[in-house]
Amino acid sequence: MGKIVAILATLDTKGDEVRFIKEQFAKRGKSVFVVDMGFTGKTQGVHADVNRENILEEAGSSLDKLVSVFHNRSEAIELMVPGIVKIVRKLYDKGEFQGIMAIGGFDGALLAAGAMRALPLGVPKLLLTPVAQGQQTFGTFVGTSDMLIMHSVIDIFGVNEVSRKIFNTAVGAMSGMLDMEVSTRLEGKNVVAMTMYGNTTPAAMMAKKKLEERGYEVVVFHPNGTGGMCMEELIDQGLFDGVFDLTTHEVVDWIYNGVHASGPERLEAAGRNGIPQVVVPGCVDFILMGPIDDLAPEFKKRKVYKFNPAVTMVSTTAEEMMHIAEIMAEKLNRAKGALLVLIPLQGFSMYCHKGEALYDPERDAAFISSFKKCLQPHVRVMEVDAHINDPLFAETAVAELAKLM
Repeated sequence: MGKIVAILATLDTKGDEVRFIKEQFAKRGKSVFVVDMGFTGKTQGVHADVNRENILEEAGSSLDKLVSVFHNRSEAIELMVPGIVKIVRKLYDKGEFQGIMAIGGFDGALLAAGAMRALPLGVPKLLLTPVAQGQQTFGTFVGTSDMLIMHSVIDIFGVNEVSRKIFNTAVGAMSGMLDMEVSTRLEGKNVVAMTMYGNTTPAAMMAKKKLEERGYEVVVFHPNGTGGMCMEELIDQGLFDGVFDLTTHEVVDWIYNGVHASGPERLEAAGRNGIPQVVVPGCVDFILMGPIDDLAPEFKKRKVYKFNPAVTMVSTTAEEMMHIAEIMAEKLNRAKGALLVLIPLQGFSMYCHKGEALYDPERDAAFISSFKKCLQPHVRVMEVDAHINDPLFAETAVAELAKLM
């Protein structure tokens, strides 16, 4: 049986383009299932397997409601998206398609992205759009999914000398992903989740090696605001047997509007699911901000470290550290499973070591004191007289996590 690709587009403006793409898939032995996300219901030369009426029904709404808000694009999009998400997920679960591709401008990309994000890890997902490029952040579209973003170079309007090349490349990419037949089942055994920054890479490398020597598979997440939240989602899906949350920095940026801010649910999934975890206050001693020349005056007065041209590490104050400790403790106090809070007494990140730019032992002491005070008695705390990147700390963390698991 040939593979089927679901194509999401607004057929009132992208019908010709979808027809061309459908023909190219047919040449490669792939069938196409077309979902029309258009507001007007008009199509341009291609049949829609799912139309706006089907989408509105799934959203619990009506055509009359859509017509009434059509003048407001934002409201119309918000009305349609829940229906698109539900209908795409239902169709996938029924085996109606194996991969999904969307083409469109800003509205089309926003309409499709939610549905693509709702599909499991491993399902081929390709968003072809002119808006997701270097000047536009990708997070709005990708979220925590494994979506492939392809820049269309030109606007998606017509089949021409340039767009034919772009469409064919996109069809080739999707066809290749489908032919790989990646399983979407998450059935790992002895799998440990770990968070790692460049600031904690030495510790993570040592811990990963030692966990692998014990027979564990290690999945490492970059805590960049998306990575940590993706880890939380996969914990909820039951992939991991243990969690080594070495780098909990995202909580800091969430509180103080840093570059790598997570959502409010960060640091909660393992505790909620009773998964054994070792939690470290890794990199909680700085806020990650933008370029150093763009820092607000109040931040320029603090200790700072120019990590690279794009981001600057700004030292947290003792008062901020105490507040961070309170919020982290409140989350960890609710944990149901085995939990160890492991504290490196000689520094929480690479540049907060003695002799480095952000070193501040009084600030760190304020955090440790507040953290221990706020954690409830049932939460076990262990202090290690080492820096976070010292071999002793990694060895201790691995040994303790292995005991918990």
